[in-house]
Amino acid sequence: MTSHAPKTSLEFRGSPLIIGEVLLDHFPDGRSILGGAPFNVAWNLQGLGRKPTFVSSVGDDPEGKQIRERMADWGMKLDGLQTNPQHQTGAVQVTLENGQPSYDIVYPRAYDFIEPPPLSSATAGIGGQGTDAALSIDDEHSIFYHGTLAWRAPQTRDTLKYWMANSTASRFVDINIREPWFDPQWLPELLSGADFIKLNDEELAGISGMSCSSDDDVRRAVEKISSQYGSSAVYFITCGSRGAYAITHDRAFFAAAPKPESLVDTVGAGDGFAAATIDGILAGISYQQVIERAVRFAARICGLRGATTTDESVYELDE
Repeated sequence: MTSHAPKTSLEFRGSPLIIGEVLLDHFPDGRSILGGAPFNVAWNLQGLGRKPTFVSSVGDDPEGKQIRERMADWGMKLDGLQTNPQHQTGAVQVTLENGQPSYDIVYPRAYDFIEPPPLSSATAGIGGQGTDAALSIDDEHSIFYHGTLAWRAPQTRDTLKYWMANSTASRFVDINIREPWFDPQWLPELLSGADFIKLNDEELAGISGMSCSSDDDVRRAVEKISSQYGSSAVYFITCGSRGAYAITHDRAFFAAAPKPESLVDTVGAGDGFAAATIDGILAGISYQQVIERAVRFAARICGLRGATTTDESVYELDE
């Protein structure tokens, strides 16, 4: 890995670009909760004042309409949200057995068919199925975020590769291992050329094949996968209630996680961490400050039912 000093805020131009799934978790009692890691990250970045461009696809169905309306109500841009009349909006079917939840991430769904943008602003709105769009590959973006679930389907994977090849934005990869929708053979393409990589300690242990129970363990595991996959990224490693690390070539930073004021659930805490990390990177603050703010924000998310909120006070990180 190479040493990374944080860029200044003036070096980042344009809005964050977030690409990937948006879906609804459907529970046995009839509740449906809006989610999907990239959507949660985009929603929280909007709350943090970053005005992201969220690129995904929904079905021509009531769930797709609901997502579009929720985004509009929150002030999010809609130019990257495509509508696919052939496929339904993303869904996770949650079932309970002896009180333990299990999750079926339904395949295929509309977000498995995200299309690339037009080649230039002059052709915006042409050639993208259901793109409501003025979105163009020529648009300037400060950072490009994507996860790994959307990599499961050929069409969306090709679209992600298209952005990877053509975008000049710094790239932030969020490793979200959701079995059976993860293949370690994807890692060379996913990690090569990334500027920032986020994953949790269990995912780091699984990918590296090493224990990640101590500071030295985490550093060695990061060194192994960065060497194995040719990545020169800054790594952000979340460790649940323990805290999080930021690891560069020559330094490791750690921030202990504060205890949530009220623990409701941990759904979306990692996505909240990712959003606050991106916000800190774009602000040009030190990596120590980045992760301190990010663990604080993640603790706030643990006080919510679900992963997102319209309570603007949750997004006041620098009071």
